[in-house]
Amino acid sequence: MTTAKSPSTGTSYGSGQSYEYVGRQAWIILWIAFGIFVVLAVGTPLSINWYLHNATVPRYSQVETIRGTTVVIGNDSEAATAVMGVWELQGGELIRTDESARANVSVYASPEENDSLATAQLRSNSDLVFVSARTPRFRQSELPDQIRLRLNVGRARVTSSDYGQQKVVTVVETPHGTVEIANASAAIAVSNDATEVSARNGEVIVSAQNRKVILTEGRRTVIPLNQPPGLPMAAEQNLVVNGDFSQPLEGTWEVEKVVDAGDPSGVTYGEVSVIDSGGRRAVYFVREGEEGIHTETAISQEINADVLDYDTLILRLDVRLISQSLPGGGIQSSEFPLMVRIDFVDVDGQPRFWTHGFYAVDPVANWPIRDGEKIPNFVWYEYESPDFLNSPTFPRPQKVTRIRVYASGHNYRSQVSDIGLIAK
Repeated sequence: MTTAKSPSTGTSYGSGQSYEYVGRQAWIILWIAFGIFVVLAVGTPLSINWYLHNATVPRYSQVETIRGTTVVIGNDSEAATAVMGVWELQGGELIRTDESARANVSVYASPEENDSLATAQLRSNSDLVFVSARTPRFRQSELPDQIRLRLNVGRARVTSSDYGQQKVVTVVETPHGTVEIANASAAIAVSNDATEVSARNGEVIVSAQNRKVILTEGRRTVIPLNQPPGLPMAAEQNLVVNGDFSQPLEGTWEVEKVVDAGDPSGVTYGEVSVIDSGGRRAVYFVREGEEGIHTETAISQEINADVLDYDTLILRLDVRLISQSLPGGGIQSSEFPLMVRIDFVDVDGQPRFWTHGFYAVDPVANWPIRDGEKIPNFVWYEYESPDFLNSPTFPRPQKVTRIRVYASGHNYRSQVSDIGLIAK
């Protein structure tokens, strides 16, 4: 009987066994080739299809300094570049603003376009990482434009708009959660303890700790540290703390007592107290002493709130006048029995202030009344200011720094209650 040896092992086989071995190898090679053919025949179109639907290219993005100097730090370098005008952004770059700076981060369909797809208006003292901005490479893709930002600290007003038929989704990461904005606008404020998100228009999705909250226009939520976002609530905020005086003044209001005298020793100062008046808690200013001496008796509170992201800002308070020895607002219209002063920083970074006074006794002839109004004695008068953010005469504020409510003049008795600086 004829025998054959396996070339690899040297094992001898009969002729029948040799043909069987060769045939088996042939079938293995054939099946492998067929498998490769199937993979190529099916996989190649699938791979091409996947690439057509998932390939992306970067969008043109830039940061523009609005005021002051913006600092840009590259993702591969600690070197900082001061930007006075416009800077083209690359993925991973950090944009930083200081106390005096503001900047706009914008994403465009192309460098020639004027209308942005997404904008982050960056406020002072903010750190924002421009992570990426990408759009599908091919028209076959159904993916939206995807813009990713990371706001580490500070405030930003983020707007995302669709581009024709192309959807644009902007995701802002913070240390506490994520905010998804599509064809909408949101104000985002990040501190060490929490992230606060307000929907300015459209719908905004806020996520953290496996909970998702959808905000509609005029609603806001807060993401505390290591907690899920809270339930939506009204975006209207009172920037004044303890304006109803339900709590003691200590810790929220500072009491001030001033006399204008060369030797203040022996001069009667005014007094401040919290009383119940007509079913409400009120601050009572009273001074009964020597005439002819200018005095001020006040409560004040540091606000330090950025108001650029709000649409309206209105002061509301209730006033009750009891007596005043100095008619009107004094000879210079600056000594009313009750006054309120709000200190601002305007959009140009300039300090400003606004005052308004109340009086019940008519002024002496030729004494002017500026920034004041006459109200009846002994009754609670509800006052509402003009809208500071939409005033034709007052410069638009970007930050409210302080509020001061006080009685000014010689002798006086007046009350104030329910102070609210309402931002919406």
